[in-house]
Amino acid sequence: MQIDQVEWLRRENYFLREQNKNLKNELSETKKYLEEILIKFKDVNKSN
Repeated sequence: MQIDQVEWLRRENYFLREQNKNLKNELSETKKYLEEILIKFKDVNKSN
């Protein structure tokens, strides 16, 4: 089965949008995690 260039670009665009959405979510979760670690680290430093 052969697809034309427009269809290929449409599929590639969809794939890249989904990948971008997933990476944004992963980045957001990582940022939250790092912020929590930073807060805990600051708390530990205050205690010492």
